[in-house]
Parts: sequence; structure tokens; C-alpha cells
Amino acid sequence: MMSEQLRPVETPLSAGLGRDLVGVIRRMILSGRLPAGQRLMPRDLQDMFGVSVIPVREALRTLEAEGLVTTAHRRGTRVSSLSLDELRDVYALRRMIEPPLASRAAEAATPKQILLARNAFEAMEATDGEQVEAWLQAHSAFHWALLDVELGEVSARVVRQLWSVSDRYVAMSLSAFRVDKPARHDHMALLDAFEASDGPRIALELEEHLHLVEASIIGDFQESLE
Repeated sequence: MMSEQLRPVETPLSAGLGRDLVGVIRRMILSGRLPAGQRLMPRDLQDMFGVSVIPVREALRTLEAEGLVTTAHRRGTRVSSLSLDELRDVYALRRMIEPPLASRAAEAATPKQILLARNAFEAMEATDGEQVEAWLQAHSAFHWALLDVELGEVSARVVRQLWSVSDRYVAMSLSAFRVDKPARHDHMALLDAFEASDGPRIALELEEHLHLVEASIIGDFQESLE
């Protein structure tokens, strides 16, 4: 029988769920529908999504590699806890990795890629920050457009893994404190630098943006604990 904690959760998918299971559970964690500390029983997930044990186990392994779930002996698999140490660690890594990637991408961007970045920015602007999942998807698409110019497979995988962790904190801050509002100016500056193919400027803007987001989330996180 499905546990009472998981029974009320609704899933937006039906057909082809096995292929999309990682993405579905990831979104449920990022949105808070599966809160930190929630135990994830494989049998419950099988019943919820109508899949066999194999895709469930594969999904949990993938999510553990992303840092979203933790498996411990005799305690099973649970949604990972949030911590300021993890937040600071992931943003320190993002500041080391993403600015030079964005600089290289801006300098190599074609008119088509610049248009993609502009369209992604406009899509993010059109999304209300109170719609957490929709805004996060638009936000990720915008930042991805600034990096995805000759981005290598390993770089892409590392960046996406870091985003999977940081998005939990952004989602928390977005839903409670609307962190999208102070970040809007940064996004405009990033787009302007990308359209100008100005590598050094977009690297500086992105580093400052990541500092701002980290500081905002830390303040919100500490306030939520008071």
C-alpha cells in the first residue's frame, strides 16, 4: 500500500512515464511536493507511477548522483536535506565553472544563438515568478542559452548536476521571497553582454549574478529558520 505521505501527490504524466521518471521526481523535489527528509519507498513509487522496480531504482540512483536524494543503510532513500554548507559549496563551484564558459560562448555566438538567448529571456519575462516550476524551467533555458555554444559533453553534465542542487534553493527562495525580482536586472545585463559578444563582460556579470543569488538565498534561508 502506498504511504500516506506520497498518496496525495499528483503527477502530470501518464504515458511513457518510465522514460521520464527522473524528471518527474526531480520536479516534485524542486517544487517542495517531496520535502527534505521525505522517505522514498521504491514500492510506493512503483504504485504511484505505474512502473516496474527497474526504472524506479535507476531513477533513484540518478537523483542520488545529482545530490537530490540520499541513501543510507537501514534508513532507505530520502530527499536530501537543505544546508547552508551545500548552498555555499555549489555556488562556489558555479562561479568557478560558468563565467569562463559563458565568456567563450558569447565570443563564439552566432546570430541564431543570440536570437535563442533573447527568446529565452523573453519567455522567462513572460512567466510569473509565483509559478515556481514554470519560472525555473524558463530560467534554466535562459542560462543554458548563454552557455550552450560548443559546450562539451562533460561540461554540460557537470553544469546540469550543479543546477539540480542549486534549483532547490532557488525554488525555496522564489516561492517565499520572490528572488526573481532582484535578479531581473542581472538577467538583462547578461543578455546585453551576450548580444554584444562581450566575453569579459558576461563573465563578470555572471559572477556578480551568482553572488547576488547566493546572498539572497542565504538571507531567505536564515529568515525561514527564525
